Amino acid sequence: MSRQERDIITKDLIRFDSELHTLYKDIGFGSALVYTQTSWHKLATYIIEETDSVSTQIHLHIDDFVTIQEEDYDESYAIIKGIFKHKSNNGKFYPFIVVDWFEDVDRIHNVLKCPLYRIQEIQDMRWRRIYPISIIDRVQKVHFVYDSLSNLWIKNNYYFTAI
Repeated sequence: MSRQERDIITKDLIRFDSELHTLYKDIGFGSALVYTQTSWHKLATYIIEETDSVSTQIHLHIDDFVTIQEEDYDESYAIIKGIFKHKSNNGKFYPFIVVDWFEDVDRIHNVLKCPLYRIQEIQDMRWRRIYPISIIDRVQKVHFVYDSLSNLWIKNNYYFTAI
């Protein structure tokens, strides 16, 4: 990821340090952040080990569309805008993702009969934008197509995987 792309993301994240601190508190590290060292990446690959000895390999890239299970909502959709590692107070590095959330506009595309979404604007952000990478515990394919005429995103309900 270029320095310019990284600067745009951190500039858009008005509360970058605050969100990161809140995240560390959520995972059990309650003190102030000592280090500011981050390294940004274009992709991440990791393995989730299930309880029944089954492993799943996850591949995430910048601009991937992902489904995230939110506590208060069934499924929420986001686009990955950044992947980074941050050095914690314990000296270890932890991976995080930065997302832009899709917001359902409660409209259906006239021809395709698929739901329409928009990317939440910074002033409309109700949810955090930085999460531990482990929030994505399985890759559920979701596809969006940008409609430049309406400036909205069409959720492609007809996507399928050929066998």
